[in-house]
Amino acid sequence: MATVSSTPVDGGNSPHGTGFAAGEYSVTTDNSKRRKLYSRLFYLLCVFISALSVVVLGVLLVSIGWQGHSRLTSDLLQNSHSELNPDSAGMWPSIVGSIFICGICALSALPLGVGTAIFLEEFKPTSKPLKMLHSFIQLNISNLAGVPSIVYGLLGLSLFVFMFNVFGRIQVNESSGTELFGVSHYYQVLSLAGGGHTVLIPQDDESQATISVDAPIQAVDRDGKKFELAIWDPKSGTPKPSDPEVRQRTVRKGQVGGAYSETEWYYLRLPFGKSFLAAGLTLSLVILPIVIIASQEALRGVPPSLREASFGLGATKWQTVRNVSLPAALPGIMTGAILAMGRAIGEAAPILVVLGAAVAKNSGPQNLMDNVVTMPVLIFNWAGRQQAAYQELAAAAIIVLLAVLLLMNSVAIYLRQKMRVG
Repeated sequence: MATVSSTPVDGGNSPHGTGFAAGEYSVTTDNSKRRKLYSRLFYLLCVFISALSVVVLGVLLVSIGWQGHSRLTSDLLQNSHSELNPDSAGMWPSIVGSIFICGICALSALPLGVGTAIFLEEFKPTSKPLKMLHSFIQLNISNLAGVPSIVYGLLGLSLFVFMFNVFGRIQVNESSGTELFGVSHYYQVLSLAGGGHTVLIPQDDESQATISVDAPIQAVDRDGKKFELAIWDPKSGTPKPSDPEVRQRTVRKGQVGGAYSETEWYYLRLPFGKSFLAAGLTLSLVILPIVIIASQEALRGVPPSLREASFGLGATKWQTVRNVSLPAALPGIMTGAILAMGRAIGEAAPILVVLGAAVAKNSGPQNLMDNVVTMPVLIFNWAGRQQAAYQELAAAAIIVLLAVLLLMNSVAIYLRQKMRVG
């Protein structure tokens, strides 16, 4: 039913012969009124939800800042976790550990994810069987994006930590799995120099955990220089050498030494064990579907006319992808990568499964197979303790984690904008 109101619509132009002046004529219906009401209610609902989210976030930030601001000191950023003295406990090893793990995650997930997206979007098959295979892969990638991260943690535990025990089992105080390079095995023996001075004897048989030195043998000092280790027998009546340098190259007859290993930063073994390398690769599994889907959406946003123009100039498929599609989609790909890395640095569940909940570590990783502590695991540990000091430390650590996350995102956004301008 048509009604007449005083609210002007359509510029207020009245039909000829109605008698209304310009700007005083409008026609509305019950249906249009209802639609306008629903539209306004939906707008108010969106505003309310957005405001509620901002208020909740603000309350959380204020609460965390109020509880943890007193612990935002240099000790928090420089020291390591302390069981005996929580007042001086810090999170420096966890900051270094999180950065190393995120680095491994980015190096493995981003190239693989972007490459997969390019293959799925730019090199779509034409035959029916391959089309079905393409759809099957696409469906599985979409489903994997919704899998809980702890499931990826269990997968990483079997795949990277133990490698299904194909290369041997990780055991305490024994040679682990199959060592590839970056490690040297010795026996460590006390010399006559005293003060804990030791010499190293190359270990030929790794199954022999100890050695008893009864005769001169080849040894090396801490600088790696080889020399012949002398023996002093107290029962022979020969006086103990008095020269300090000779004492450093002499051991008592029958002196027992234990196994000792020196590793380089590139030490690598199979399986990886509870190492930051295994944790980083596990996190790459978590974010890989996100990177693939975001990169696919970015590639789909590239106008087809750009590709057609490239083909028209005689470019090949690969040249079109490299010079046209990928540069045009790079800002969108960077956006997906930023979101994915933001999720990776805050993940605790897969790290707990792969590395465990230990936080007693005083430094960052020394080699590829070294264990690390991450910020989410340290926060999880501190937040579960009853002492008020650890509760404050947990709140302060959350602030540091947010700051590190914002810093990483800022750098990534800057790079994205720079690429877009270029």
